[in-house]
Amino acid sequence: MEKALEEQLRDAEVVPEPQLEIEGTIEEAEYVFPAEVLGAGQVYIYDTQTHEQSICRRNNLPHKLKLKRPDGSSVFTTAKPKVLPKRGHLRCMLHPRERKSMYDDWGFPVCMKSNLTSPFQVRRHMQKRHKQEYEAIKEEEVRIEKEKERQLRETIIMAGQPKEEAPLYVKETKKK
Repeated sequence: MEKALEEQLRDAEVVPEPQLEIEGTIEEAEYVFPAEVLGAGQVYIYDTQTHEQSICRRNNLPHKLKLKRPDGSSVFTTAKPKVLPKRGHLRCMLHPRERKSMYDDWGFPVCMKSNLTSPFQVRRHMQKRHKQEYEAIKEEEVRIEKEKERQLRETIIMAGQPKEEAPLYVKETKKK
């Protein structure tokens, strides 16, 4: 059973914020601001279907928790899921482990994306996040494929032609 909105607001896990470095000691400061004034605060929320973790500002939390899917179920919850989100193991083509030295020569950026779930997702990632690089890679692949086909055709043509055999040269020798 889902927790009530008030319970979820109360039990939300707080995202740790970096500590502010204030020069001098506390006694020297004229006024110390309460934590609420320094930042609205952030909490973790989780997608109820994918179990992905997101960060939400506390003042926007009630709105996010009221969001519903078409079937009427909640989109987000503050309860940490027992099931981990599905993670892939495939990497972007520009990831350091997948990179070809030619990409460095072309000046392509490095991409650390390494949790893609399928080859389709790798292709879509490249098309959406690295559009120009993807087009350049595809053009090079087409050029290499055409070059291989041309070499194959030349090999087939050369194999079909009769080979010219060198004429047999017999040297005449003088008989004694």
